[in-house]
Amino acid sequence: MRLQARQLEAHLKSGVAPLYLVSGDEPLLVDETLDAIRAAARRSGCGEREVLVAERGFDWEALRASLANLSLFASRQLVELRLPTGKPGDRGAKELIAIAAEPAQDKVLIVITPAMTGRAAKSKWLTALADAGVWIALRAPGAEALPAWMAARLKSAGLSCDRDALELLSARVEGNLLAASQEIDKLVLLAEEGRVTVETVRSVVADGAHFDVFQLADAALAGDAARTVRILHHLEQEAVAASLVLWSLVREIATIADVCARVEQGRPLGRALSDARVWQSRETLYSRAVQRFGAGQARRILSQACAADRIVKGARAGRPWAALLELALTLAGADVPRAETA
Repeated sequence: MRLQARQLEAHLKSGVAPLYLVSGDEPLLVDETLDAIRAAARRSGCGEREVLVAERGFDWEALRASLANLSLFASRQLVELRLPTGKPGDRGAKELIAIAAEPAQDKVLIVITPAMTGRAAKSKWLTALADAGVWIALRAPGAEALPAWMAARLKSAGLSCDRDALELLSARVEGNLLAASQEIDKLVLLAEEGRVTVETVRSVVADGAHFDVFQLADAALAGDAARTVRILHHLEQEAVAASLVLWSLVREIATIADVCARVEQGRPLGRALSDARVWQSRETLYSRAVQRFGAGQARRILSQACAADRIVKGARAGRPWAALLELALTLAGADVPRAETA
């Protein structure tokens, strides 16, 4: 059975299952989910907890022994198995499939993995665990969903927040949910009468946003120039390699050029996206970008990317981050001045 994170509380009120699979890359969400399951396990009589980490050379017999042994001090026992890589190997996969076939009724087993997507999410061992128990796949809210997530957290903490303050607060903690939780705890103490305003956020909340190069590319593809600039500035401040930023932009530009060329040859946009191997979940994003570019403009931005590549690699005079800004904003469809040379 697969559950959304928001459904977990209601599920646990009806009792704890013998088997859980918790997957996700956001530490705050994973920790809160585990805390909720642990509390429910304690209420169900799990007075002992054992944690196993399946790293290289892990003895899978230890897991089997933990699930087979009876507890001397409690009616039930909680066993946590962490798979840091999300890959149990052939031996581990067989053991997990066997465990899923006959879950120990006097134990509660939690298997903890990174986010599982694509082929990994369809592996036999993971499917067996999900079918036999409860799978909670955790995903951090994206930029569009973050304000609603923040509003719910603020309300739960007894705080009210006007719209402008909520947008500013979300912008300052985007990509860093742990910082978001910490800032809400701070606002509980410092917000006057529990009301969060723009002035409160400006004076209390530090800018703890965290971004990666993929978010930059997505913002540019979406045509959001302001967000593109903000993310690029953060990446520069965090000393992300300029070559990595360039790679993320060039990858998207090359795909757009490919799709535009196929459309120019007479193929329907949907077919062109499919032939260019654009994931279905990203087709809308690419469609909007392609509509901003004709084949001619796509070729020009490819030439611009080549020039930026030379600047970033030191083969041509110029400021790397200025060249990246120009390239990112061009991808976003904004009119920008040419990057200055050194």
